[in-house]
Amino acid sequence: MKKIFSKKILLILTAIIVLLVIVKVVTKEERAKITKSDDSLLNQADITPVKQESISAIVNFTGDLSPKAQTIISSEVDAKIIKVMVEEGQLVKAGQALAELDTLDLAQAVSQQEAQVATARAKLELDKQKMDKQEQLLKQGFISQIAFDELVNNYEASSQNYKAQLAMLTRSKKQLANTHITAPFAGVIYQKSIEPGQLALKNTKLFALANLDTMEIKAAIPSDQINEVSLGQSVIFKVETDAREYAGNVARINQVAVAGTRSYTVYIEFNNKNSVLKAGQFIKGQIVLKSLPNQSVVSCDALRNIANKQYVLVLKNGVVIQKQVGLILENQQSLTCAVSGLLPGEKVLAGNVLTVKAGDKVRIVD
Repeated sequence: MKKIFSKKILLILTAIIVLLVIVKVVTKEERAKITKSDDSLLNQADITPVKQESISAIVNFTGDLSPKAQTIISSEVDAKIIKVMVEEGQLVKAGQALAELDTLDLAQAVSQQEAQVATARAKLELDKQKMDKQEQLLKQGFISQIAFDELVNNYEASSQNYKAQLAMLTRSKKQLANTHITAPFAGVIYQKSIEPGQLALKNTKLFALANLDTMEIKAAIPSDQINEVSLGQSVIFKVETDAREYAGNVARINQVAVAGTRSYTVYIEFNNKNSVLKAGQFIKGQIVLKSLPNQSVVSCDALRNIANKQYVLVLKNGVVIQKQVGLILENQQSLTCAVSGLLPGEKVLAGNVLTVKAGDKVRIVD
């Protein structure tokens, strides 16, 4: 009987001990839950890691590609078009023949003028001989000074007439030469406005020629950014429907604003010797104002301000800490900023996280 009683007591004591252990474990778990519930919960999207990379300050622009060298070839004489040697879209070399105009009337004009020059030269030579002979007679006293002066005047008039006739001959020959239409520089004929048999009047447009080796972009830059742009700065741009990037540089800056606007025209040049781009294509690009390598870069929206000082909230060992930073450079295209005061790899809270402050404990959940 005593043995049975002792066994019951032992069982009761064992049960009590097990119950106490369970209660203690449950209490610890509850405390842990309570502790965890005090932590602020954030998503991975709320964290912006600090990256070490290059960053550039840029000015965005849009524009159209156009040839730097282009011209309208016009007729300089009134003449009938005899022959046209090129078509639109054809590549030509400098000095290559493009068209021939009728030379009949102009050739006759040259012949007539050559005769006028010959007559003027003969008269000039005759007057020179007379003047030289009479000069000797004047020294001997056989003629008066007035008579000799008249010969001198005749000679000078003949000399002026001869020079005038020579100038007219030069002009006639130039007009004759202008019947041979040639390319002033190498390029592509992008417009042809004539056909054989037509009458080309003076200043009539014959062809339009462009050299595509060097292309130009006219970019309108706002007045609040123009002082940051300077000659030689690098330019990166893309052409519509083309994902590739192309590089150019700032060649000229117009110092006078476009009438009626507060923008200035910046001329950007691009080497197009391989003819990958065509005139008239629409482009979007950036002028690289400044570029810095190996910078601590974060999203610009992560920067916060207090008392005109910038800082960020950094998550370290589950606790939010405040770090003061200095803005070095901002890329307005990617909305990233290079800052001082941060190390690559540090976890910065995004700017839209407004529910935590320095000193708060934070737990990241997926």
